[in-house]
Amino acid sequence: MEIISLHLRGKMAHFRKFYSNSSALSYYIPPRTTVCGIVAGLLGIERDKYYNLFSIDNFKIAVDCQRPVKKIMQKMNYLMIKSSNDFNGFQENHSQTPMELIIPENIREEYIDYKIWMTHKDPKIMEEIRKVLCYEGESYYKSLGACMALGTAFNLGWIEIREVLYGEEVNLVSEKLISSSIPIDKIKEIKTNNMIGNRNRIIKEELPLEFDEKRHITERGLKDILVNIDGNGISAVVDSFVSLENGQNILWME
Repeated sequence: MEIISLHLRGKMAHFRKFYSNSSALSYYIPPRTTVCGIVAGLLGIERDKYYNLFSIDNFKIAVDCQRPVKKIMQKMNYLMIKSSNDFNGFQENHSQTPMELIIPENIREEYIDYKIWMTHKDPKIMEEIRKVLCYEGESYYKSLGACMALGTAFNLGWIEIREVLYGEEVNLVSEKLISSSIPIDKIKEIKTNNMIGNRNRIIKEELPLEFDEKRHITERGLKDILVNIDGNGISAVVDSFVSLENGQNILWME
């Protein structure tokens, strides 16, 4: 199968947890639904019009945290906007809202780096994504709609290192170093002794994977995912995986 990979990078990110209210908590990595929104924005697809097109059955996505990240809490001063005259900030009822931000360990010198792998069963959609993202020998990408952001609009980001790979689905119980995050129901055993790197912080996050047309999470659209937020992958015994031509192994968020 043909797989497009890319790096989403930026200085700050915020992927709001679906159950957050007064405090805007964030996931460590972009949920599958966020990646779908980013791709739809780049393709110029209207908001809330792509959920069936990018369903779990049609669009396969894997995500990895490539560099160590951490969370900080900041107070955001929000305005109550009822008309265009309210943007100047003169109106009362400002709201101080705590917001959880994802940042690199050294924000002055480093950046956040998420690696995304994706494939769509419709070759026409894959070709559209390639036309937007992949220019051989060029450092730029283009957008037919929204600009790139890591979650909220003010956390601007960029895309780097796009490539087209070939991968093969392997349905075999094996011990592998998995380069992406891993759905917990795919794991038989975690092999901590075989981890690479001096530090590995493996966390579990309940991530939204899929919405229906009414923007409700589907029955299969919420799942526990394991993530190594130090960027070293996870060594585990899994019941299936995707083997890439560059030697990496990934699992789809599904």
